[in-house]
Amino acid sequence: MRRWLEGEEIPGPAQAAIRAWLALERRNLAWKPDSVTVFDNDQDQIARIRDHSVRVAALLEKVERRGGPKTFWTVNLPQREATMGTLEVGFYLLESGGFSLSTYSRRDAPPDLEGDMPLIEDAAACIASALGRWKECSDALRAVAKYLRDAPRMFASNGPKLMSPQERARRSAKVDSVVDRMAELSDRALTGDANASTFESLNRELHEIGMFIDNQLVSDVARAFYKTGQTALN
Repeated sequence: MRRWLEGEEIPGPAQAAIRAWLALERRNLAWKPDSVTVFDNDQDQIARIRDHSVRVAALLEKVERRGGPKTFWTVNLPQREATMGTLEVGFYLLESGGFSLSTYSRRDAPPDLEGDMPLIEDAAACIASALGRWKECSDALRAVAKYLRDAPRMFASNGPKLMSPQERARRSAKVDSVVDRMAELSDRALTGDANASTFESLNRELHEIGMFIDNQLVSDVARAFYKTGQTALN
C-alpha cells in the first residue's frame, strides 16, 4: 500500500496477493492476517498467509471457470468437515477467517489425490460458499448489536406514569447484556456455531423491556440464517 501511494512499482508477489484478496473479498471470505501476527511483525507468517490466500483464490477461480462445483458437498463448520456420500474432506478454520484443507478420505475406494482432485476442489468451493454465508450471518448480527449499542435508550411502556430512573437504568443494563450476547453470537456465526433460536430469544428479551430492533435489521438476520439452512426465525 505504501509503494502504491508513493507511486513506486509494485512487485509481482504483491500484485498477486492484492488480486487474490479482492477475489476472496468478492466471495465474502476473510483474507487478512490475524492481528497477533501483524502486531508481532511476523513477516514469515504474514508471507505464508499471503501465499495461502493466493492459492485458495486460484483454486476457487479454477472451479468457477469450469462452471462451478459439479459435485455438491455438505459442509459442517463446527465439525470442520465436508462430506459427499463416502467421501470426506477435513479443514481448519484460520484466525484470519479463512480456511485450509487438512485431510481427504473415502470409504468406497483408496484415495487418489491426482484423480480425485476435481472432487477436492469442489469441496473447497462448497466450504468457501458456506463460510461466506455464515460471514453474512455474522455481519447481520453485528449490525444488530451496533444498532442496540448506538440507539437512544427509549423504552415502550403502558399507562401515563413516567418510568423511574431506577427502572430505566435496569432496562438499559438489560440492553447492554443483550448487546454483549449478540456480539458473541456474531463471533460464533463465523464458525457456524450460531442458531436462529438464540437470536429469537434475545429479541424476546428486548420486547419484554419495551425495546425493539429496526425491522430491516431483523429481516437481514432472518435472510442470512435462511441462507445457512436455518428457517426457525419468524
